[in-house]
Amino acid sequence: MIARGRRATSDRHVTDPELLSQVANGQLGGLGELYDRYQAPLRSFIARVTRDAHDVDDLVHATFLTAAQCAARYDGRACCRPWLVGIAAQLLRRRRRASGRFAFLLGALENTLQRASDPRSMLQARGDVERALGRLSEAKRITILMAEVEGLSCEEIARALEIPIGTVWTRLHAARRELRQGMSGPGSGS
Repeated sequence: MIARGRRATSDRHVTDPELLSQVANGQLGGLGELYDRYQAPLRSFIARVTRDAHDVDDLVHATFLTAAQCAARYDGRACCRPWLVGIAAQLLRRRRRASGRFAFLLGALENTLQRASDPRSMLQARGDVERALGRLSEAKRITILMAEVEGLSCEEIARALEIPIGTVWTRLHAARRELRQGMSGPGSGS
């Protein structure tokens, strides 16, 4: 019992900034300690926001993985719980944006599939989507897949591709226009 009390006492001396510094230096034990401290309140927050969606645990884990990736940028506050909640909120926003874009793409695909009355027509519709993507330039295809499938923001895409954010916006606009034309145009069934 005394040993348990000593351990709890020594654990309280390791601060959140110290743990995040450990994580930033590649010592993932600090991440485990932060997980033990904050996973329950973080899970509760995410569950309330998502109304107990099926992927609450996945979002909690994604939050801690993201925290590990940006631990070196932690601002040093004594308690990192608000920072973790902020990361979770950003992940939830990205998920919602990606879901909206995905719903739009599914709607376009559904319209195409509704025209299909048998499995061969459905395969043809899938081929139409693949062909429409294939007709995009590589730069536009990469950009739209990063945004729509990977759920990256324009800023993240710009940083990843080392291009100006205006170029990302231009590519996305053109890619979406070309995809709509490719899915509804006369060449979509050939």
